[in-house]
Amino acid sequence: MKSKRIFLLLIAITVLLVLLVACSKGTTVSEPGANQGETQESLPPTQGTIIPTKAPLGVPEDVPILPDAYDLKVPNEFTIYYKVDLPLQDVVTFYNEELPNYGWDEPKYPDSAVGAMAQMARSKPDKDRITFSIQFNPVGEFTVVQISLTRAP
Repeated sequence: MKSKRIFLLLIAITVLLVLLVACSKGTTVSEPGANQGETQESLPPTQGTIIPTKAPLGVPEDVPILPDAYDLKVPNEFTIYYKVDLPLQDVVTFYNEELPNYGWDEPKYPDSAVGAMAQMARSKPDKDRITFSIQFNPVGEFTVVQISLTRAP
């Protein structure tokens, strides 16, 4: 009986943590070697056309990030996570339009979009690869973007 209570308590704590992370809107980006107290604020929202800006702190220069991105996390030079208050299709359209401007080739295989999720992959002539996992959260009405890079040796 005691183990059942502990198990239920752990599940409840896990659910609460997931909800807190999903509902947060603060942006902190740490650059290796930077002071822990330094943060980068999210970019101000834009009206109408989406205009890419200079790469945020820690983001490789050949990876476009939506200007309205928040909760931007760059744990290493190969992984980027962020949220944006846009529908899934707007995020996919942005990347389809912007990736060629950053040197990424047109896809060899079609992008995959099912319901509230999309997968995209591109490459460069030097064999670098970039993949996107994009998921719309209908409860919070935001989209989570995960970007993974593979650099050729």
